[in-house]
Amino acid sequence: MSLPARQDGSAFADATLPAAGTLFGWQRVAFAVVTLCALVAFLDGFDTQAMGPAGAAIAHALGLPISALGSVFGVSQLGFLIGTLLCAPLGDRFGRKYLLTLATCLFALSSLGTALAGSYAQLLGWRMLAGFGLGGATPNFISLASEFSNPAFRARIVTILWAAVPLGGMVGSFASAFSLPVFGWRAVFFAGCVAPVLLAPVIWFKIPSRGIAATEAPDAAFGLVLKLFEPQRALRTILLWLASFMTWMVLIVATFWTPPLLKLAGFSASSSAAVLAFSNVGGVVGTLAIGSSIGRFRPHQALLIALPATGCFLLLLSMATQIVHGAFVSVALAAICAGFFESAAGGAQLGLSADLYPAALCATGVGWALGIGRIGSIMGPLAAGGLVAAHWSAPHILAAIALPAFGACIFVLLLSKQLRIV
Repeated sequence: MSLPARQDGSAFADATLPAAGTLFGWQRVAFAVVTLCALVAFLDGFDTQAMGPAGAAIAHALGLPISALGSVFGVSQLGFLIGTLLCAPLGDRFGRKYLLTLATCLFALSSLGTALAGSYAQLLGWRMLAGFGLGGATPNFISLASEFSNPAFRARIVTILWAAVPLGGMVGSFASAFSLPVFGWRAVFFAGCVAPVLLAPVIWFKIPSRGIAATEAPDAAFGLVLKLFEPQRALRTILLWLASFMTWMVLIVATFWTPPLLKLAGFSASSSAAVLAFSNVGGVVGTLAIGSSIGRFRPHQALLIALPATGCFLLLLSMATQIVHGAFVSVALAAICAGFFESAAGGAQLGLSADLYPAALCATGVGWALGIGRIGSIMGPLAAGGLVAAHWSAPHILAAIALPAFGACIFVLLLSKQLRIV
């Protein structure tokens, strides 16, 4: 099934534009596509954030020092980077549905492999494949949701869609908190394999086979990347990439390292997982709040609120861990607030990426911004692992995690000034 395309690159014919106040044209098709994209985003969050609470148990089972988790977390981000940079332009060129289906199958396989890993080398390999699958999925499900949405609501829908990621993370964290003491760490990854296996054929049969990618992207796939640096886009792209680098460094380091750091600070494994789950509760609410507000203000304006707030609440989390040692309620409240703004920043970052580029470049623009962000999220976990190995305290490491949020705010501020000029 193909959708008629407007000259502005959206997937709406003039006769099918929705009435004011509605979110979609092609109501049934659009709703199905966005729902499936949200389910993939949910599984992304489930897999990514189940790894943090399970990390200490995995290290113990495989006889690894806890500092080795930095490499495990980092290699998954390396896989995400490669998957994003490869699959984003391929999705724009050959069809986002096909890349999304393949990526979903890959992270199903990698979840199973993680559960069965018996050595450090196997664990690294499976987590890299998991990152590749998740990286390939993300720009394509964002672009599909953008493609089938009313252009007037595109940034809002993409931002709200991102709420499915912390929602999946919340479920993954609570699942880990429940299953770790009862079933062990492998159970949550077995569960993480079954769901994408069931979802992949639904994506294949329910998402239309043609859209923008097949009709409006005749260029060679990687030639699309050069279009991001055409004169009218070059400065925006550079500033977006720098902001993305800092934003995703904070998001991923906080996600992966908060449970192990809390365990170092004296919390139990289940309590550490529960704190991450509460952080994700804040993340869901924060992303929905920011997403519903876009329209009254632009995504870059949302980032100028969310990023400094993220840094401030991570500093408060550090202080709560240090001053009120072992006080679960204080740490959980700080984590909820940090999660609120962390995930809001991530959603607004994606909304900004989708908003900056025309529809035919959407997956490429979003994907490469994410890819640059994942360079930061590779370096961040490795740096945090180095700080653990250097015997930094958990509160000091949490304080260091906050710093890139303030750096990202500077680049978004520069981008916002450039947007007002051009």
